[in-house]
Amino acid sequence: MNRELRRLRNALDAMPDPERQVFDRARYRNLDYFQIAAELDITVAEVERLLGSAIAHLMQFSE
Repeated sequence: MNRELRRLRNALDAMPDPERQVFDRARYRNLDYFQIAAELDITVAEVERLLGSAIAHLMQFSE
């Protein structure tokens, strides 16, 4: 595995579980915010907040 993939794997592994759950559903399972909210029993606003937090988390690892 190359260095960048290892860094991404480490960033995903270090991500808090709620953010990881939302990120996984949005990016890998291609669910929309409404589907994610229904599946996790949270609001769409919470999905947006958690996804933003997940992306910010990943950006910290890319610096």
